[in-house]
Amino acid sequence: MSRFFATGDTDTESSSESSDDEPKLVGGARGTTGAAIGSKVFTFSDDEEEEKRVVRSQKDKRYDELRSVVHAMKNSQKIKDIAKVQSSFEALQKAFQKAKSVVEKEGSTPVFYTRTLTLLEDFVLGLWNDKDAKQKLSKPNAKALTTLKQKVRKYNKEFEAEIESFRENPINSEDEREGEAGDEKDEEEEAEEEEEEVEVKKKVRIADEVDVAPAGAAAPAADLEDEEDDDVWGMLDESEESSSEDEAIPSGKLTLEYFLKKDYGKAKTEKAQSKPDAVQKAKKPKEKKEGVDEGGWQIVPKKGSGQLTKQDILRLLFGKDVKDVDVDVDMIIKKRNELISDRGKKTVEMSSLQEKLRWLMDVASQNSLGVGVKLRLLADLIETTFDFSSVAYAMKEDAWKTCVDELSELLTLLEENPAVEYSTLVRDDEENFKEGEGQVVRIQGNILTLLERADDEFIKILQSTDAHSTDYVTKLQGEKTVCSLIQRVQAYLEHRLLDSHPNVLCQIYIRRIEHLYYKVGHKNLVSGASTQAAEKEGGEGEEGEERETLQDQRAEEEPEDSLKLMTQLTKFIYNCQSGDMGRIRTRAMLCQIYHHALHDRWYQAKDLMMMSHLQEGIQHADVPTQILYNRSLVQLGMCAFRHGMIKDAHDALMDVQSSGRSKELLAQGLISRHERSVEQQKVERRRQVPFHMHINLELMECVYLTSAMLMEVPYMAAAKTEGRRRIISKSFHHQLRYHEKQPLVGPPESMREHVIAATHAMRRGDWKKCRNYILEIKVWELFIDKDPVKEMLARKIQEESLRTFIFTFSETYDTLSLERLSEMFELPVKEVHSIVSRMIIKEELLASLDEPTRTIVLHHAKPNRLQCQTVLLAEKISTLADHNEELMKLKHAGPWSVQNQNAPFSRHPHSNWQSKFRRGQHSHR
Repeated sequence: MSRFFATGDTDTESSSESSDDEPKLVGGARGTTGAAIGSKVFTFSDDEEEEKRVVRSQKDKRYDELRSVVHAMKNSQKIKDIAKVQSSFEALQKAFQKAKSVVEKEGSTPVFYTRTLTLLEDFVLGLWNDKDAKQKLSKPNAKALTTLKQKVRKYNKEFEAEIESFRENPINSEDEREGEAGDEKDEEEEAEEEEEEVEVKKKVRIADEVDVAPAGAAAPAADLEDEEDDDVWGMLDESEESSSEDEAIPSGKLTLEYFLKKDYGKAKTEKAQSKPDAVQKAKKPKEKKEGVDEGGWQIVPKKGSGQLTKQDILRLLFGKDVKDVDVDVDMIIKKRNELISDRGKKTVEMSSLQEKLRWLMDVASQNSLGVGVKLRLLADLIETTFDFSSVAYAMKEDAWKTCVDELSELLTLLEENPAVEYSTLVRDDEENFKEGEGQVVRIQGNILTLLERADDEFIKILQSTDAHSTDYVTKLQGEKTVCSLIQRVQAYLEHRLLDSHPNVLCQIYIRRIEHLYYKVGHKNLVSGASTQAAEKEGGEGEEGEERETLQDQRAEEEPEDSLKLMTQLTKFIYNCQSGDMGRIRTRAMLCQIYHHALHDRWYQAKDLMMMSHLQEGIQHADVPTQILYNRSLVQLGMCAFRHGMIKDAHDALMDVQSSGRSKELLAQGLISRHERSVEQQKVERRRQVPFHMHINLELMECVYLTSAMLMEVPYMAAAKTEGRRRIISKSFHHQLRYHEKQPLVGPPESMREHVIAATHAMRRGDWKKCRNYILEIKVWELFIDKDPVKEMLARKIQEESLRTFIFTFSETYDTLSLERLSEMFELPVKEVHSIVSRMIIKEELLASLDEPTRTIVLHHAKPNRLQCQTVLLAEKISTLADHNEELMKLKHAGPWSVQNQNAPFSRHPHSNWQSKFRRGQHSHR
């Protein structure tokens, strides 16, 4: 009869397993024993007490549901399954919506829920800022991360106060502690169950082996190897003890302890302690001789483990034991030449090559082989570090810092040993590394090339970093290190090459200028508007005193005068006549123009731009120089605006702003284009300007639109009476038409809406509302000296509103009182008289001034149709003459390639900025 029917167990596999283990029990027949066990089992299961129903409150139910979702979301975060995290977050929102009534009764959000939202936000932002981790994500997870970031940011705004308070005082609630303790308990139980299953399987396997072995046969441990003796001893002891435990249970008398879990780990420890001494001795590992393994081979320490001795390094470098051989210069240089010859090979690891070069340098230092060997190895080490970087990707920050430290050490050695000749003029066969009487250390190399490469890699590191993260600010601290290195190299080259190679000095000078021209020096900050205001007020006022005190403090902190330094460096470059200095001279001049404009030296910057004639041949320059030209032109326009030169500011900004590609022209971002290939995109990304050098595009657009408003609104009012209309700013008219097409116009919010609302107010003659709209724009706060700019804007708005009013109502009134106009626009009578006189002299207004009555007598003489057509024809002829003149200039300048003409950073050839200043009027195309 089958054991299955004998035991009477028909449900579980555990009964069949227990029936397999029945031969180990001592007693009567197998069937009887199995039946007894089965009956006892069923009797015990029938006697179990039923589970008691637990009545839980609504709060516990809802909070438990939230905790279960949070637990699932934490598990998904551990494995970085962003799609599941997103679904869990959506489920968490729904569960919290259900529990909202309970939360409102409690009066506050649960602490564990606030903590979950805070940790989720930190997890998402941390993963978003980690570029390496983002690249490793799959496509669905990357897409889910973008969606999850937006949802978390939007949802956490409702709990902003709770999250901020939690970040200040991160505490765990009691419920959360219980939940965390329960999770840890569940994990411990799962681990114990897994260990228990493993131990049970081992028992069954050993017990089967013992049962299968015939009586009188030798123990299986006798045929095993020595390494497995300990395991076999332990398993045999466990099997014997388990069988003895089973035999100790009387047949038919099972207790509750039989079904409880057993602590196998504790039992195993007790068994190990109770083993005989012979077994304990067998478990002891075999003692190995130091430095020798079992096969008699000599053990060499692992590379980079920090345990290498001098003999180990020499053995790895030279392949033999050189204990009794003296290391000399020839041996080091020979090994160095061998290592350098492997540079660039695919089979050679650059990290291994660098490590060996460092070993060589350590050996040379220990044996005091001189400065020449150390300089040679340091230069090779720096060059191999640059081999890690590519043209398209930036070097790692740690590698760059190591390279800069080595470059600083190399420069220190050159400064301490002025007799060493380190130059590119030294040939390979002329190098000398030994010091002695009548011998000069001569090494081939170029310290300027290494510095330029380190500077370029620093720019690439900044370009590849998220500009809105704290990581960018941390990496930007390397700017101070780079500037210090540039100054040291400049001093070294000036000491050695001042008279012999001025072109090399020009290269280091332009490097220093490019790190200086965009920085504001408070010692040199001279605002024309602020100077005029100070003269009017006589230097009185608490605000003015505080501003002067702050500027004086900043000026004291600056190490040197940037204006004098910039003038000195650029003057040397302008006077240098050796070599091809065209590009360096052009860049130096543009940097100086930018520096003058940044420090409100408007007339110096304008004169330098006009006398240099850079705008006539800038289309022939390379793309980085064109970018610098655009940046200087924009800064010049903003400087003119701060000085109240509205027309000059508009002319300077028009070519960059009206193109619609200001971000691309200033190299502050890329515009998506389908015709651009992948290689072209990589090249243009390398041209981007680092974020700390950016010009604020919103401020530039605000200056342009405000200037266009101050010029266009009076002209639009005059065009209605004259019957002719010319467009000065196309982009301004586009914004105006777009706003007029809106069916519902609300209060202004953005910068553009404020300018358009101010335009409508000025056209109505409401200059106060126009002034308020313009001054409410927050972007004016970005100016260093904002108060004089706001005063200038208020004054210009009053003047242009007056001109607009006169143009609008010139056909309505016969006479206008100067005093009445002065009261309406809150201007002095002399200023109103001056404005009206200029309008009459320029023939913008057909009127005359009656001095005795202090009135304006308006003449209503409308031009006939022939006169209007004549004026339009004269304007078109003037425009045609301007175009013809520019085409003749291009023809005499020589043909220029189509590539330069279509370059993304080149300006249009017919936009002659200098001619606008010379003529003093606009050339309308």
